[in-house]
Amino acid sequence: MASLPIATGAAYGLCDCWFTCQSVIEAHLKQGYYFIGGLKSNRVIYPQGIRLQIKEFAQYIEQSDVHLVTVGRSEYWVYRYEGSLKGIDQAVVLLCWPKSAFKKAYALHAFLCTDTELPTKTILEYYSQRWPIEIFFRQSKGNLGLNAYQIRSIQAIDRILALIALSYLYCVTGSGQYQPLGRGLREIRAQTQRDKITMIYTAAQQGVPLAKLFSTFKVA
Repeated sequence: MASLPIATGAAYGLCDCWFTCQSVIEAHLKQGYYFIGGLKSNRVIYPQGIRLQIKEFAQYIEQSDVHLVTVGRSEYWVYRYEGSLKGIDQAVVLLCWPKSAFKKAYALHAFLCTDTELPTKTILEYYSQRWPIEIFFRQSKGNLGLNAYQIRSIQAIDRILALIALSYLYCVTGSGQYQPLGRGLREIRAQTQRDKITMIYTAAQQGVPLAKLFSTFKVA
């Protein structure tokens, strides 16, 4: 987290529930960021000073305690808690259920926000922006080698992330119009193969020795 740039205005860090912990939150606050993150249902909160896990507290919430919030095309029943958590003096915790699954244990999702002035709907809208980021990393791992790098220095990691981001951008916009990563990647790979075949064909016409072609393609 030492590499996190200092915020120059209102800024929010987004994390899933695996990274929502005191040290990560404090690192964001130190650099001038508010923090919005998912919470596991066993996280402890203190409503009216009573120590309860979120999933335990959720059992006492009634229909009259929640309100319906629309995020994108989906609607959620939301309960807003403001108070302390373990290691955090003051924050907002949102307990959310899809409209059709109120108080269903499997459907409960909880989110934390350190900006207590931020409206409930805005918190959820901000957090929803994490999903496209998650998709980007998943695609980068599966198609652009993000899961295969073996480097540890901050500088090297910054460089490979920059290269991956540029590769991703080229795949989705290199044709002159936006297209899904998979389609762009297939087109680029096909073009690369065509370029290789064209190069070999041209070299053969020009009488280039076979050994030189082996060396060029590193198969000697």
